[in-house]
Amino acid sequence: MSLLFRKLGLRLAEVSEHYEGVMGVAVKDLTSSEFFAVNSDEVFPIASTIKVPILMEFYRRVEAGTLDTMMMLTYVEGHKVGGSGVIKTLTPGAVTMPLIDYLTLMINVSDNSSTNYLIDLLGMNQINTLISSLGLRETYLARKMMDVEAFKAGRDSFTTPRELIAMFQELYKPSVLSPYVCSETLKLLGKPKEGMVQGVIRNAVPDSVDVSDKSGWVEGATLDAGIVYQPKRPYAMALLAKNIPSSDLHMVNTLNILTEAARLIHSYFEEVSTSTPQGRKLLRDSV
Repeated sequence: MSLLFRKLGLRLAEVSEHYEGVMGVAVKDLTSSEFFAVNSDEVFPIASTIKVPILMEFYRRVEAGTLDTMMMLTYVEGHKVGGSGVIKTLTPGAVTMPLIDYLTLMINVSDNSSTNYLIDLLGMNQINTLISSLGLRETYLARKMMDVEAFKAGRDSFTTPRELIAMFQELYKPSVLSPYVCSETLKLLGKPKEGMVQGVIRNAVPDSVDVSDKSGWVEGATLDAGIVYQPKRPYAMALLAKNIPSSDLHMVNTLNILTEAARLIHSYFEEVSTSTPQGRKLLRDSV
């Protein structure tokens, strides 16, 4: 591990230690393969970030020829569910869209109604089979979005910082899934998002740098994970928090702390992408 990367790790560990709740951080340099994590194997609620493997399974079916992205689907009352999204505000029976638009809404506005339809369409077991094929053991989909009864019965969806990094590393450099599935997934994850759906990673990275990520939040927990395409030095990061104090009513303090961790990570990659291995700044113009 390089000295500068080790220093980054110490700063991230300090941020985590001073956070009132429980924080998880993982970062992987996709060029050098250096990896660092705080609470790497701690289990956290995955919230809406579970929509990433749903997206992956969707494109796997498209590539197999068993799913048509342009299949028309009419929104009906049975699709409606609370939480994030816009479909719940529309008039049942009056809106018909192609399947790809439901997929886009699932990611770009984290639409829960779209997500639940897609879970029914793809099958929860099949989505979990895909997750298992990636070697992930703590990441799984246990219930549909906003299924309060399932939650009360003890069923919830989880992940770890290490496994989120593994998932995004697979998307960046496929070894199990096809390049088509991974590239289409990253392309949709890279579309602009707004509000909390934008996530803390995007808050810490300049607009000129592309990001493919998916954030999520549930009561008492929030996270964001993805790939930052820093020129010459792309990297993956995962930022998670749970046991968010009740005093942090709207997660403002938590989101600020996670954003600060993301900023520290990005500052490191900005530095190493503009310096030689010996620490000298690269010249803007060749000499």
